[in-house]
Amino acid sequence: MKRWTAALLAILGAVTCVTAAQAKDHGKHAKHMKPLAVPAAMFPPAECEAYVAYDRDMKLPGYILPTKAGPRTCIPFTSVAAHKPKGYRGDFYVTNFTDDKLRKRWKKCKEDKKCHKRVYEQVLKRHPPNKEYALKDAHARYLLGKIDEKGGDTDLSQIRRPGFFARAPYNEPIAAADGDTQIVEFTAPVEAYERIHMKMTGDIRLRGWYIRGAGIDDGKGGRKRALIVMNGGGGDRVTALDDPKDVAYSIDPKTGVTIPDDDWPKGGTGVQGERFWRQAWYRLHQAGFDVLAMDRRGVGISGGYSDTNTLQQGHDLLDIVAALRSGKGMRALGPYGRLTRGADAAAAAYGGDPSGGLPVFFMGSSRGTMASGWAMTINFDKDCSYDLPKIACTAPRRDPHIKGAILVADFSSGVGYLESETSPKDDGRGPGRDRGLFIGGIEEENNIVFFPSSAILAGMRKWPSAFFARGLWCYADGLEGEIASYERIKGLKDLVVVRGPHAWETWPAEEKQRVQDRIIAYARAVVLGEPSIPGRRTWRNMKELVATSSDVWEPSTKPTLVP
Repeated sequence: MKRWTAALLAILGAVTCVTAAQAKDHGKHAKHMKPLAVPAAMFPPAECEAYVAYDRDMKLPGYILPTKAGPRTCIPFTSVAAHKPKGYRGDFYVTNFTDDKLRKRWKKCKEDKKCHKRVYEQVLKRHPPNKEYALKDAHARYLLGKIDEKGGDTDLSQIRRPGFFARAPYNEPIAAADGDTQIVEFTAPVEAYERIHMKMTGDIRLRGWYIRGAGIDDGKGGRKRALIVMNGGGGDRVTALDDPKDVAYSIDPKTGVTIPDDDWPKGGTGVQGERFWRQAWYRLHQAGFDVLAMDRRGVGISGGYSDTNTLQQGHDLLDIVAALRSGKGMRALGPYGRLTRGADAAAAAYGGDPSGGLPVFFMGSSRGTMASGWAMTINFDKDCSYDLPKIACTAPRRDPHIKGAILVADFSSGVGYLESETSPKDDGRGPGRDRGLFIGGIEEENNIVFFPSSAILAGMRKWPSAFFARGLWCYADGLEGEIASYERIKGLKDLVVVRGPHAWETWPAEEKQRVQDRIIAYARAVVLGEPSIPGRRTWRNMKELVATSSDVWEPSTKPTLVP
């Protein structure tokens, strides 16, 4: 269980001892700030080990709790690798994992040929553009929902509408929202990598579905409208086909090891699991919310060259929210073929004068939590140029319409909370044991921000509210990291854990349903100004949090009983 710990601490640059000068410096800052460290009592030591299948295929630490399988069942979770040194004063997981420090560690790594080769190979795997940028295969493009890109002159009628998915074999509920849906387009600037390395200029277009809601029931005979902006994970595409017969993985009958099927698009599927997100958007729509489901720049129905810079995507989200009030750079195509531009497009999406705006929540899955986290950071904490050679910070935007974040399979806690149980697959593509060096390398070499440093975590105490949901054996961070993010939120908040892996799409159906129910309860409480979120499962430490997970397991992992 501890096999990677020493290497991880060294590679991440986690401080295992503190010099007198550092201790003095940290102490000086501690006098001027409210302590943010989560008490050690919040994290009882693990009591057992249990094997999990998809998508870890390894033993993980766990707690012994009663389940239907038996009174002493080991419920596993991923756990953090880097620990605050004894006697350390200050905000360890922020101070020691800043972008500046990660860049310095990368420069040191470059001096070691083996380190440089190992990490830079991972950086290259995230080098723009996304592979679908040059995709020519007509069938693959069809599966993904790709369109003939012509910037502001793109024919928006090429884009699939929700009604398309009424047909077999999809039969998706989202089709019923077609009459409430505008296909929307926004204008955004080229990003840092494109400007600096590719010498690109001008703008790109970002696109998605705007599904207008009826407003949430306020319990007094009225309705209040609010907008949830969805930013998907790495593989998500708003209009991609997803044949229900296709699955995320198979199990080797000889070894019992899971074999992920990541080779999409193929057959009848563009993105496996996308149908589950469209189901979630429909549930939110049914609950009365407006939903804006976007493809990030560089993929799906959006234009652009690079899809990797999550910091820029955070800027995109804030710019989109502003454009929905003004119509600047917008186009919209309605269900009956009416094309509008500018202020008329914003009015078409809103269904009237949009200038007053709506309460807004940024909802992200996996990579989308990075973009959503950056949007919240830029709006409430500070706006820093982590994707430029020199890091400079300005005041936050402070858009008062932003009310919170909904983060599923979340990366917000940053690289300091990287889990100790990384997989060979993770170790070869960036999110694994070299994540800290990867962050420094991709910023320095390509002017791209991908995985977050500690910058999002540092400003979360300024967020007005937040909702978190994660699988207990999620690879985004150790469970301690999700607790740390949660504990920093001062307003309404909820944290839901599931006995499953990183990807929400793979969670049991009843757990996906439960998470949707909790999201609706959270967002409704925020919009209506309620003092608490009804139906929350309460807990006081990490073991109690694990105990709040429903007694439902992702099917590839079987309960482990402890004598």
